[in-house]
Amino acid sequence: MARCDWAIVCDYAFLDENRKMCMVGVFDRIFATAVPAIHHQVSFVLKLIGEPKERVQIRVDVVRPNGDVLGKIEGAGELGDDGTSQLNLGMRGLPLPDFGIYAFNIYIGDQFEKTIGITVARTPEKTKSR
Repeated sequence: MARCDWAIVCDYAFLDENRKMCMVGVFDRIFATAVPAIHHQVSFVLKLIGEPKERVQIRVDVVRPNGDVLGKIEGAGELGDDGTSQLNLGMRGLPLPDFGIYAFNIYIGDQFEKTIGITVARTPEKTKSR
């Protein structure tokens, strides 16, 4: 059965001309002056590994700090000849209704695979210089 090798949250991701995944603005923390807030563009990038040509169903639940599911991304596909696949799940206008830790829960089939978390924190106050 396929599994998730790694997953990363960033501002933008793309495949270059050599089919190499490029990620810009990798983060695990977002600062906001207030909530609700919106992160205008997010890419959730992950690598799946398993058997060559294996059919895979994947679901990613985005979970608020209070445990409510904010949204879901679902899809199905086939791993490559080498038994791997890199996915770029792009989102525009990710709502951030709360301060705290948001979870990206990854499921392959019906099996929970792993969680990647990001923290939404209050923007630190600037200290006054003398």
